[in-house]
Amino acid sequence: MTNSTNNNPQFSLCCENGKVLLPNLPATLQKLEILLTSKESSAVKFRDQIRMYNLVLAFISLSAKVDESVTRGPGPYSFRIQGELYHKIGSLCPAEGQRPQFAQLYIHDTKRKHQNRHAIMPLLDPTTLDWLLTMMYNINPYVEVFKMARDMMATEGAPMDLKLHLIAS
Repeated sequence: MTNSTNNNPQFSLCCENGKVLLPNLPATLQKLEILLTSKESSAVKFRDQIRMYNLVLAFISLSAKVDESVTRGPGPYSFRIQGELYHKIGSLCPAEGQRPQFAQLYIHDTKRKHQNRHAIMPLLDPTTLDWLLTMMYNINPYVEVFKMARDMMATEGAPMDLKLHLIAS
């Protein structure tokens, strides 16, 4: 940044002194803005537990070989990854006798979608979790993809080896 005021920041290296213009971000939903910025106790608690909310709403799990040798000792938690970082989506169907998890929660037993997530993370505020889940169902385009897969799987005669491919453009 070469020159800046609160109302008119000017960036040089990344934006070629204003030649590159980025569109404004869409407005944040008011309730989400409150959760992210308010000093209310419920908002502070949300921010303290934001990683748990993220986990319970995630479509995938993160996997890596973690070098635990750096996690011992004083200071903030940190870890070192050996090799590659993986995002696992897994099967569209839970294994026999297993509860749905990650993306499976957007496909199976969706009538109990709120209860299924509360069972995974019972410490989370049910009202906040329900609102976040409703928001995901209303605005996240991937939820629509998983709902489409659910509908296809429910169709009589649907192939049992149905696969979902998410391909980035």
